[in-house]
Amino acid sequence: MKNKFNKFAVGTITACGLVTAGLLVAPKMVLKSVPTATVVKVEKVEHVDTVSLSGTIMKNITKDETYVQTFVPEQDISRVELGQIAEITGEAFPDMVFRGSVDRISDTASKVQFGNVQKTAVEVKIKIDSPDDILKQGYTASVKLITSEPSTMSLVPYEAVNQDENGEYVYILRDGRAEKLYIETGAELSGGIELKTPIYDSEKIITVDELVENGGAVKLSEQEQADD
Repeated sequence: MKNKFNKFAVGTITACGLVTAGLLVAPKMVLKSVPTATVVKVEKVEHVDTVSLSGTIMKNITKDETYVQTFVPEQDISRVELGQIAEITGEAFPDMVFRGSVDRISDTASKVQFGNVQKTAVEVKIKIDSPDDILKQGYTASVKLITSEPSTMSLVPYEAVNQDENGEYVYILRDGRAEKLYIETGAELSGGIELKTPIYDSEKIITVDELVENGGAVKLSEQEQADD
């Protein structure tokens, strides 16, 4: 009666006149590696829109006021309004931040030199609320003009956002697979990009160490599995 084997066949190999019984092993199969996924955090941050300007400390002795004279390029002047809050800093007073507000916007524009470039700009006067004797006329000042109300936005890391012919998307981890979710993005900040598309708390945005097809299998990194 012949022996039956599922995966191997008995054979003989003759080498140097010797006969040796052995097993004929099936060809080795190459397994495709599964991309590694890492869960990324979507952060909720308070954000305001700002315009950054540079100017000169000026004093009006008659009115007993100290202000910053600055020029706003024409592409930004539509964002500037009377009464907007400003934060003023300077190299001569590096550890101090003064508050002020937009007190005057000129009715005319003029050509102003910004470094090596000449631009059309509008003169803006920013009155300092509580000036200090440290502020001397002629000092340079940096102004951060707050041009919007505070709002809460969701930030997702830049590395989690991908793009194809259909738009921007992120990968969502679902049952061990990476599913594409097309998203709408907004402001680009130093900490990430604004995510305008709602994401449920149960949905995990992931990055993968290589591009995968929609619905492709992924595995969490060992650290992610330990933290899960």
